[in-house]
Amino acid sequence: MKKVLFSLLTSVALIAGVTVTNAAMNTDNFTVRFRENTLIVASTQMEEARIYSMQGKLLQKEQGRFVEFPLERGTYRLYAKVNGETVTRRIELR
Repeated sequence: MKKVLFSLLTSVALIAGVTVTNAAMNTDNFTVRFRENTLIVASTQMEEARIYSMQGKLLQKEQGRFVEFPLERGTYRLYAKVNGETVTRRIELR
């Protein structure tokens, strides 16, 4: 009984690991960088990117694979649609 339970738990853990790995692989090309006070978002599979204030106000929405957002000091929320999935990042400029 212990062997069956152990092999079942091992299988579930392996399946969960593969699922997490596949989800991470979908956004391999997704990069977020800073240049002075500009946030640069790029991905070969990105459809759009949106930047929001922490209060939920949409500040800017851009289409394409390469997007630049001029930002001031503060905290923001970035949403990017990459390969059919929405990727979220918290952006903080000090």
